[in-house]
Amino acid sequence: MKIAIVHYDISMRTGAQRLVLGLGVSLKALGHEIAYFAAFYNPDTAFEEFKQEKVFASGGRKTYFGMFRALAAYRTTSKMMQYCISKYQPDLFVFSSSYYLAHLYKPSLIYCHHPERYLLKKGDWLRRLLHLPIDRAEKKGFEGTDVVVCNSGFTLDAVKRAFSRDGIIAYPGVDIQRFAYSENDEGFLLSVNRIMPNKNLELALDALSALKKSGATVTLVIAGTVQQGFESYLDVLKEKVREKGLEKEVKIKTDVPDKELLELYRNCSIFLYTPSGEHYGFGPVEAMACGKPVIASKVGGPSETVLDGETGFVLENNAKIWADKISVLIEDAQVRKKMGRNGRKRVEENYTWEAFQRNIAKAIEKVGKPMANTKTT
Repeated sequence: MKIAIVHYDISMRTGAQRLVLGLGVSLKALGHEIAYFAAFYNPDTAFEEFKQEKVFASGGRKTYFGMFRALAAYRTTSKMMQYCISKYQPDLFVFSSSYYLAHLYKPSLIYCHHPERYLLKKGDWLRRLLHLPIDRAEKKGFEGTDVVVCNSGFTLDAVKRAFSRDGIIAYPGVDIQRFAYSENDEGFLLSVNRIMPNKNLELALDALSALKKSGATVTLVIAGTVQQGFESYLDVLKEKVREKGLEKEVKIKTDVPDKELLELYRNCSIFLYTPSGEHYGFGPVEAMACGKPVIASKVGGPSETVLDGETGFVLENNAKIWADKISVLIEDAQVRKKMGRNGRKRVEENYTWEAFQRNIAKAIEKVGKPMANTKTT
C-alpha cells in the first residue's frame, strides 16, 4: 500500500520523531510505500534520516499571540492534509499525531502516544475550555478510526478510559546496533529529555543536591532539545542549578548531535529519567541497550520497560529516595554492571524494531476489521 504517516511537526529530534522514523522504516520493511505528512519540517533541525524520505510539509501558524499552541495546531491541520494529499494519494493514513482527523481520512490507523485531553493541567481552566472542541473531535477520531495502536500499556489504559476503545500495544524499538552495549563507566549521571517543565528535571537537581550534602561527589549531564515555546525554561533550569550551588556538578547540553549523544549513553554510569506519567520514554530503553542501569518514575511507561531491582529502580518522585538509590549504584560497580547486562538482554528480547514491526504488521491486517469497543469503569 501507499501509506501516509501524519505527524504535525517533524522538525525536532525527540522521541516522538524518532518513533515516526522507526514507524516508516518498519512499514517499508513490510513492503509498503511511505510518505510523511507534516505541517512543519526543517531539515536543519530534524533527524538526518528524513532527508532521504518523501516528506510533504504545508507550513502554517504554530501559535496565536505566542500562546494557544494546541488551538493553532488544530486549525492548521486541515490545510496540512489538503496540501499533502494534493501531492500524494495514500491508500492508508497512519496518524502519529492530530488524532482528531482519523475519522475524516479513511482507512486510518492511530498510533497513539497519549490522548491529548490528558496532556492539559487540571488547574488550567482557560486552556481546558479552549480545548473542548479538540476533545470532541479527538473522540470522533478514536471512535472512527479502523485500528488503535498504543506505545505502552499506560497509554492503552488512557485510551480505554477516555474513549472506551481497545487497541494493540506496539512498544517503540531501539536500534541495538547503534545503541551498542558498553561497559565504559566514566562516573557521571545522564538524563536525556526534552528541556521543558513537565519533564520534571528539578527532581534530578534535588537528588544531586541531597547527594552533595551527604558528601558524595558526582556530576550530572542533562542533554536534550529545548521544546519550542518553552525557551525561557532553559534559563529557569540554569537558575535552579545556581540556587542549589551545583554549577560544578551539572552540565546542560542542548541540541546535542547524535554522535555525541551516543557517546554520553555509552560512557555514563547511571541513567536518570525524571518525568512522571511519561507515555513511553525512549531514554530508559536506549540507556538499557547501552548497558546502563536506569532510575525512573514508577508512574508511566518506564514502569513497564524498567524492571525494578533488576535493570534499575522504579521509584516514587522523592528526591531523598532517588539520592539513596543513586548512592547504592555509585558505591557498587558490580551491581551497576549486572543491572546493565540485564537491561541489554531485556531490550534485545522485547524492544527492538523487529518486535515493533511484527506488532505493526498485526495492526495493518486489522484495518477494515474494526476492533471491539471495551466499556471501562
